[in-house]
Amino acid sequence: MIDDRRILDALRAAGITEPPVAAPPLGGGCIHEVRRVDFDTRPSLVAKIGTGARAGMILEEARSLDALRTTATVPVPDRIGLHRTPDAAVLLLDCLRPGPPDPDAWRAFGVRLAALHRADGPGRYGFDTDNHLGTTPQPNAWSDDWVEFNAQCRLEPQIRRARDAGLLDAGAAARLDLVVDALHRLVPRRPRASLLHGDLWSGNALTILTDDGPSVAVIDPACSYGDGWADIAMMRLFGGFPASCLDAYADAIDDHDDLDARLAVYRLYHVLNHVNLFGRGYVGSAMDLAARLV
Repeated sequence: MIDDRRILDALRAAGITEPPVAAPPLGGGCIHEVRRVDFDTRPSLVAKIGTGARAGMILEEARSLDALRTTATVPVPDRIGLHRTPDAAVLLLDCLRPGPPDPDAWRAFGVRLAALHRADGPGRYGFDTDNHLGTTPQPNAWSDDWVEFNAQCRLEPQIRRARDAGLLDAGAAARLDLVVDALHRLVPRRPRASLLHGDLWSGNALTILTDDGPSVAVIDPACSYGDGWADIAMMRLFGGFPASCLDAYADAIDDHDDLDARLAVYRLYHVLNHVNLFGRGYVGSAMDLAARLV
């Protein structure tokens, strides 16, 4: 039996009385502590633990997972429990069964992602709470204007954060400010307000086995409502997604206007976030995108 009181208290709060026999660490927990919780007779669970100032990020992730799950489109792990103490938060999730890559599963995921982006939403942009992209704060104040939302809640905060940290010189910051000024020519003002995963790189899309066969599930979302192509921009930024998946998505979506500029703007947001997370090594990529846009 394990002796981690955080996990034991979370299990008890979720109504799980069987004592766990092991809690080995899982890979990918660069922000939070992530453990697989094993039992003698019941299926294993995943425990994500956020401590101190990062406990709130666990609550944000739970909200995002709940929002995705409600759409019944892309698979996400089921929430088993969420327990908060003064100094920690523990999110208990269903433990997904890993599976081999499957071409049909990836094509189906492209179709499901399109269904997510077509699902009914609030008709405006933002989310019911601010959250984080990695460890970077992501403001989600509601807006009726996608251009203004991208300026005020996406690009400007990233530029300001990088400039204040000394990661951008005056010339680079000025060039990025020109992109913000030109947003009205680069992205639509009123695209469909789709629920976005928000951080859809290949490490957050897992091939799994289900009772119905192979599938693809998503984890670690940073949700907001916005242009669905913003998720595709992230998927294309660092690769790892089969062309068949992206083609299936494109075939299921009827909005293909001015995609080159839109995708470049959405990629720029993520590249600037990498500047803030990992340093000046990503400034060149940000400047290349800015030069293409203005």
